[in-house]
Amino acid sequence: TAMLDTLEGDLARAVLLFQAADMAEEREAVMRNVWSDVDFHAGEEGNAELVNRLEHQFASQLVRTTRNRRAAERESAERREALAPPAEAPTPDERAKTEGEDVDAIVDICVNGGSSDVAELAAMSKQELNTTLLESRNLGVALDLVGVYLKNYEIDKADQVITRILPLCRQRSTTWLCKGLDKLSAVRMKQFRAYDALAALKEIEQIVPFEPDESWEFHDILYRNLAWCYSSLDEPERTLHYTARSMEVKRNAGIPASWFDLWDMGKAHARLGQKTNEVEEMETAFDLVSKASDVIRIAEPGDCIMLAKICSNVGEIAMGIGDFHHLRSDEDQAASWYSRAEEPLLESYHLHSGALGSSKPLAGWAAGTVAHCMVRLNRFEDARKYLLIAWNVECTKDSTTPGSVVELLDRCVAVHQQLERNEGLIDFLPSLKIGLENLKKHRWHEQEPNIYALLLQRASTAFLLAHESSAVGVRAACAALREAEALLQKCIDSSSGDLLSKPKEATSAEEDEVLSKMGKDAVDVEKKQFGPKADVGELLQSVRTSLQILEIAEGAFRGHLEEEETIVAEPEFEEEPTPTPQAQKKKKKKSTFPI
Repeated sequence: TAMLDTLEGDLARAVLLFQAADMAEEREAVMRNVWSDVDFHAGEEGNAELVNRLEHQFASQLVRTTRNRRAAERESAERREALAPPAEAPTPDERAKTEGEDVDAIVDICVNGGSSDVAELAAMSKQELNTTLLESRNLGVALDLVGVYLKNYEIDKADQVITRILPLCRQRSTTWLCKGLDKLSAVRMKQFRAYDALAALKEIEQIVPFEPDESWEFHDILYRNLAWCYSSLDEPERTLHYTARSMEVKRNAGIPASWFDLWDMGKAHARLGQKTNEVEEMETAFDLVSKASDVIRIAEPGDCIMLAKICSNVGEIAMGIGDFHHLRSDEDQAASWYSRAEEPLLESYHLHSGALGSSKPLAGWAAGTVAHCMVRLNRFEDARKYLLIAWNVECTKDSTTPGSVVELLDRCVAVHQQLERNEGLIDFLPSLKIGLENLKKHRWHEQEPNIYALLLQRASTAFLLAHESSAVGVRAACAALREAEALLQKCIDSSSGDLLSKPKEATSAEEDEVLSKMGKDAVDVEKKQFGPKADVGELLQSVRTSLQILEIAEGAFRGHLEEEETIVAEPEFEEEPTPTPQAQKKKKKKSTFPI
């Protein structure tokens, strides 16, 4: 403004036009959702190809804008040199990546995507790449790409990008920071880190530069996301509070309630009814979510993913009501509600797998929920079919946890015991081995060593059952138990065993910049741990007892075993996996040892 006061006429108007153009570009960049608004309903291969293309475009844009900036800097330097004595030229190394510098997360994404611009990107120093990323158009596209990864459940990539660019959002403005924190909260929720997601959203709530009556859309989404976090943290009262606030800002703006509001209110009532054991609350929830399902089919007939999620909730609430009656020995009412759950759950699975592919996490989750229903209906063969789909997905996805795998493995074993066909677990072993390695890759054996050791103990049982206690099964079980024993002993030796009951999160030097103290201080609930729990000392004793028994068997087998080969096939993601044919069983009965 001070500069404009000294300018007159055409020059002042030109400066104003440039400022207006900059503001328009800034607004367009920070509001950008072009890529993440794509439906991604082209199936697994089609979606993967599209994501790869978008990564290429992002890499090319970064290189192009860097080249343009360098050219502008050279031109500016040449003009200065023509008017003044030449200054000392910067050394080439100031702009080049120094030896020993880590591979940048953004470069790593582009390398894996196979971009042809990788070499030029990789040669940039972190400082220069920061300068490039700080340009509005590039920061906007980077945040948009996070949304793309979330939609396609590329959670590791989403985490890499948002962790890298959120400190840059902090350097820009409050609006950019709000957008970055919103993406961060979505990533953390996909990683089952609801506490960190809540901290990000609480920071947004504190810094948002406008009131609800100035932007009802923004606050509607913010309050809805806060309700989602509180629901994940088992806080139904706070969930209802923020759901009501979401509806209130719309009502004050003259906007009628939508299917989304019906859905949110239904989920909140369901959780409250489950916690207070009031079936009337759950029946209210069933009616609200069923109504949401009816409305979205008319209002947004093309949104099959949201419809699939709502159908899943309809079926889950119906199962919950059935469980209420089952616990009171009213089996007729229980069976009726279980039957009502089947249709929406199957529809949810087919919608998810048709749009995203049967190997994606949403499809796996839906398959696991169908399996729950089939168990309640005593249709264990059907339950096994859907459990295999869910199992293969759970073991290979980015966002799995040891607790999730433990709980699902327990369900798989229980169904095979109901079928009296334990050897059928052989179909589940390839993904079990992949899952253990996947968890190690994400450092879960360091973050939750007790739960990872518990998984190894459960895996040892699966190996024995699948191989009918043969030498192969005994060797695999012993190996798993020895790994569990070493891990638990290390916990005790480091005097950290008493700390393992508290939830821990992976941290890095870069993540220290991600969440501010402001957001963490605003969180009004304690950190909670969900899923299975394991006392280190008790688990170690149990593992050693099992290992002592199995080592006797291992010794008995050693020395006179015939050569045995185990054919391990890659896990296949089929919508209707075929059980292992009886003809595939070995004719010769294996040696067994009583356990």
